[in-house]
Amino acid sequence: MTSRTSSLTATNLSMRFGGVDVFSDISFAVRTGHVTGCIGPNGAGKSTLVNVICGVYCPVGGQVFLDERLLTGASTVEIVRRGVSRSFQDVRIFPTLTALENVQAAMPTRHGEEVYSFLFGYQASERTNRAVAMGLLDELSLADVAGRTAQDLPFGQQKLIALARTIATGAQFLLLDEPAAGVELDLIPRITALVQRLAQQEQRGILLIEHNVDVIRAVAEDAFVLQGGRVIAHGGCQQVLNDERVIKEYLGRIYDA
Repeated sequence: MTSRTSSLTATNLSMRFGGVDVFSDISFAVRTGHVTGCIGPNGAGKSTLVNVICGVYCPVGGQVFLDERLLTGASTVEIVRRGVSRSFQDVRIFPTLTALENVQAAMPTRHGEEVYSFLFGYQASERTNRAVAMGLLDELSLADVAGRTAQDLPFGQQKLIALARTIATGAQFLLLDEPAAGVELDLIPRITALVQRLAQQEQRGILLIEHNVDVIRAVAEDAFVLQGGRVIAHGGCQQVLNDERVIKEYLGRIYDA
């Protein structure tokens, strides 16, 4: 994916709707080859944070950078083109396409400028995209439903199709908003294994938002916790999960190591 370390950096981000502050003064960085976890209760502003990074909302304060290049103010399409892709908490699929077609729809085409590429490049890129898409579906135990219409599949499988489609964009940075929510328990290890592979082998940078703390614990190297619109802990993942304030206000004693 990339041979050098890049970073997606949020600096002093603040967001407000009307007179209500969603979050204030949020700063963190996601590096290629690493998974950064984000946890917090419902209403803490986690999904809004993703929307700000992706250009859906313009923050009332702060900025987002991809390396030294400012992302804040760019359109959502431009941000995707620069290599930032996201998934959603809810299911967003093309319902009448098959599982395989959903994933292929997100994949970049590879057309060349020479005559050979003009004549044969499309077919070659389609074969390559199909193979990559099938590989992603197989990693998520979806290969056997690749030819089925997405709307006919259960919620958990639709959620995994949407996750595979996000990954299939080839984006350098992935913002994954609760990818394990609503997924069958026996498939969650598939998600964690895939996230680890993307970070370690493909050198993607991943911001992983999850209520399932076990998922965060399994894959994240560092983490931060949003509570009441502010970061109450930020650092190494285990350090954050053992933080007394985090345990008291969010996790409960069950996660106290």
